[in-house]
Amino acid sequence: MDRAKSGLTFLILINVLVHLFRNDFRHHLHLHKTYRINDGNLSSMLLSIIYHMDPTHLLVNMLSLNRYGSEIFVHSSSRRWHSFFLVVASYIICGIGAFAGVELLSQYHEYQWEQRLQDARWSNRCNHWLCHSINDAVGRDFSSIFTNVWSDWKTSFRFADIKLSMFYYRSIHRIGASGVVYGWMGMRLITSWMSPHHSRLNGIDYFFLIMAVAHDLSKSPLSLEDFKVATFFEEGSVDHSVHLMGFVFGMVWAMLLITWEKVSFGSIGRWRGGGRRLGATWEEEQQRQQREQQRRQQSRLINVEERNGTRQRTTL
Repeated sequence: MDRAKSGLTFLILINVLVHLFRNDFRHHLHLHKTYRINDGNLSSMLLSIIYHMDPTHLLVNMLSLNRYGSEIFVHSSSRRWHSFFLVVASYIICGIGAFAGVELLSQYHEYQWEQRLQDARWSNRCNHWLCHSINDAVGRDFSSIFTNVWSDWKTSFRFADIKLSMFYYRSIHRIGASGVVYGWMGMRLITSWMSPHHSRLNGIDYFFLIMAVAHDLSKSPLSLEDFKVATFFEEGSVDHSVHLMGFVFGMVWAMLLITWEKVSFGSIGRWRGGGRRLGATWEEEQQRQQREQQRRQQSRLINVEERNGTRQRTTL
């Protein structure tokens, strides 16, 4: 537990120090060095997940990070989750995974745009007999060069707001540990379902989790038409796509950890006393372990008394 608490304290301290000294170390902690789509590397991603602009943003993320981190790592009944390295690695991996998911989502939007251009080109293809004659004479679809230019220009002009929104979506810098927080939310959900070393979520936890994910899902631009709404009509600068991608990647990361633990260390039943029953609270599990320890101690005392009595009878 102490190692997991040390990991959480270390991460929170790093975030606070970066926020306090971001102006003093502007050359290394400048906002323009943070991550954005198609212009981000590992260093920019690492800087983004510990960079916060205002104290409110920092406070909310750190409180959420401490809450979910305590449930996943500190309060786990398995010693393998009480790892300083695992806490820090999960922070970094969930943060980078959220950005990787946004990259994939951006590629999906680009694919949607290309498909729209292809449909526009096909619908505007010249079917006149003169165009067919020119194509036959040249030996290729020569007339489509001009019709494609016209269809591309018309499509770009018609959907200029979406194109501008896509440019803004890719050019903004994404900062904050929100992707990590949502990643740990996904880890908390999976560990409550699949891990015997973590307690189950209660009704209130499910309510707030579903409300948070549903809100981000409704605000995230998952289609081309959603871009203009998210860019021009939504207030604030919260990137809901990072939240969703972080939540999904956190679920995947938790499933990988649980699977690795089962495969590497054998069945869960081998580690007797090392895990909590699924759904049991921490207090109930501590009481159960105390009763089990008392039962074993009494069994040993009874055996010792029986052996002493046998020895006395043998001596007599």
